Amino acid sequence: MKRFQDENKFLGSFANEILVKCPKCDSKSVVKKEPVAECKCGYCQTKVFECKHCYYKLEKPVYQYIAYGNPYCNNCYEQYEFESQLLKERPEKYKAKCPNCNFQEDWKPKVKKVLQNLEVKDGLVKEQYYNFPLWFQKEFNGNIFWAYNYDHIHYLERYIQAGLRERNSKVNYNSSLVSCLPQFIKEAKNREKLLKILEKWKK
Repeated sequence: MKRFQDENKFLGSFANEILVKCPKCDSKSVVKKEPVAECKCGYCQTKVFECKHCYYKLEKPVYQYIAYGNPYCNNCYEQYEFESQLLKERPEKYKAKCPNCNFQEDWKPKVKKVLQNLEVKDGLVKEQYYNFPLWFQKEFNGNIFWAYNYDHIHYLERYIQAGLRERNSKVNYNSSLVSCLPQFIKEAKNREKLLKILEKWKK
């Protein structure tokens, strides 16, 4: 019987390199941690996205903006709410139309800053810094089974295939990656199917 002992690794233990789908060419690409060049303490890090297939590279997230407000119309004096579609530039003014009388006028709006494509609700698990879909993910009985990278895959594989799973009673007992896994990964009846998915990912 194979044995697994919890090593008290966090999900963040596997986050130095996260494999994602490139938004330009749909190829496997990576979001990786890199030190900040101008940092003097040596601890500051940023995340860089890079695709080696189409050479698309980002050194910081791309943001978009939503203009919104709750003004009183200067024509009919009724209060109304407005909210724009996603905008590429931060707006200083926004032309809104009163839904009561159709009068249009410019307002200085409140502005929400959002990651590009954050409004896209496609059900995919995404990397949080750039909001790109993870490369390794698959629907499984109404759940999404996913992994950041090959190290994460190997760790999950060791856990899933083990008949004896031992928890670690040291610090972080209830916050380790293993303790936070969803129930469908822990269930023995799913072992064979999940291992087949991981084996395919490794190839």
